[in-house]
Amino acid sequence: MRVRLLVPLLLLGLAATLKGQQIDGPWGAVLDLAGGPLRFSLYMRAGSLPNICNGDQCSRASRLVVRGDSVLIEIADYGATINAQIRGDSMVGSYRNVGNRGPRVIPFRARRSGWRAEAPPRWLIGRWDAWFVQDGRKSPRVFEFRNTEPGLEGTVLSNTGDYGLFWGHAVADSFSMGHFDGSFVYMLTGRLDGDTLRGLFHAGLRTQTPWVAVRSTGAPHLKQPTEITGADTSSAFRFSFPDVNGHLVTQDDPRFRGKVVLVDIFGTWCPTCHDAAPLLTRLWNRYHDRGFEIVGLAYEVTGDSAADGRQLRIFQQKFSIPYPLLLAGVNDTQAAALTQPQLQGFTSFPTSIFIGRDGRVKKVHAGFWGPATGPQHQVLVHDFEQTIERLLAE
Repeated sequence: MRVRLLVPLLLLGLAATLKGQQIDGPWGAVLDLAGGPLRFSLYMRAGSLPNICNGDQCSRASRLVVRGDSVLIEIADYGATINAQIRGDSMVGSYRNVGNRGPRVIPFRARRSGWRAEAPPRWLIGRWDAWFVQDGRKSPRVFEFRNTEPGLEGTVLSNTGDYGLFWGHAVADSFSMGHFDGSFVYMLTGRLDGDTLRGLFHAGLRTQTPWVAVRSTGAPHLKQPTEITGADTSSAFRFSFPDVNGHLVTQDDPRFRGKVVLVDIFGTWCPTCHDAAPLLTRLWNRYHDRGFEIVGLAYEVTGDSAADGRQLRIFQQKFSIPYPLLLAGVNDTQAAALTQPQLQGFTSFPTSIFIGRDGRVKKVHAGFWGPATGPQHQVLVHDFEQTIERLLAE
């Protein structure tokens, strides 16, 4: 079981048991979306923190409180909670998360005992080239389906990265698989129609996007991450934002002068950014003594500096991030683009901007290939390392 710790141990909360009833063990959980149930697993044990799992990939919640028949699971990384009432061998309640337009609430339920692993049919396994269809426009995606010990696993890839690990099941010619990690709520449903897959991509409670997919031939279907966002390279890259203590930090700070700098445009609400943070921290530790720096520009949910600063501190502590994180704005792509006038075609959180010792942009990498992509993640790691080595040598 791959476990991703959501908060440091100092944020451990109260864990308890019900009167005369244990909460210990696996729970088969569901978020009831408008388009159907998104399955995931909860593993709870008195005295420990709950694990929220998609297949064998788990994230650990930050707090568990049980009072009477009420259960509260806090996911501090994303400012999210699950509140439920235990009714015999079941739980019923809601998942709540801070959204751009106020809190979003999704019905939640669970039953004692976990989901059974189900092997997917052979026709589904492999790589499929897909198109999302919305408002008459087509946007490319790639679906990867795998047969694993927990059953059907896979991921969805776009031009700007992956959507994390999906897990689910298939029945006859239809399948359903979901991704829930405390922040993103994604579900992919579809069925086989001849040689074509057709279905819906569900995001949050109600959003549904039709898609169609065919078996991949191996020909390129997605753009390269370096072909998506451009940058003005005629002058030094500029930024000016406050850190979590309110101190203004700019590109002229002495710690950046004459250094190779990676500017990480990210948000603490973004699970892909959580996937990227351990790599960036390793790169800083490896290359810092040779003249390498990183600065994170955070685009957060609320726009309230106190609330967003709190989430930023949790994020920094979780990954033991040694480089500065700045509050740059809100996580609307168009609004964020206005704060980055030297970028063209900004579309993705995270986006990595590599700056040479002369202060100018040398490379822009949109998105991030996380561990769920397997070989593609390793290619990205190698590419980041080679880029830093080359810039340090200039």
